[in-house]
Amino acid sequence: MHIDSVPFVTSSESVGAAVVVRVAGELDCTTADELSGCLDGAVDSIAPPAPVVVDLTELRFLGAQGIGMLLDHQDTCLRRGSALVVVANTAAVLRPLEVLELTEVLGVRPCVSAVLTPEGSGLA
Repeated sequence: MHIDSVPFVTSSESVGAAVVVRVAGELDCTTADELSGCLDGAVDSIAPPAPVVVDLTELRFLGAQGIGMLLDHQDTCLRRGSALVVVANTAAVLRPLEVLELTEVLGVRPCVSAVLTPEGSGLA
């Protein structure tokens, strides 16, 4: 299925000890595997306790398979002594996370800078 109006794009970059993975478009059963591969690389590249920050502020839709994949990667991070933190500030992403009571579970923050501050990263 090809959607011209809403392409799915992922990118990642190291910011200090953390890795920020940015996602745009729609996260559903057709795109979850692509993000999963990107997150696998991010998780492998960090040194715990540095977090993997998943920036979903440009996401237009968050489906069930995408949510499940985020929870799976968070579990992997926690087992390694790190964390996966979700950044979201739109209703399209926040509403399903709130309904499922996952905003605290996924450590949802409104912006990337709220995660990467010296207080939040342990880099005093």
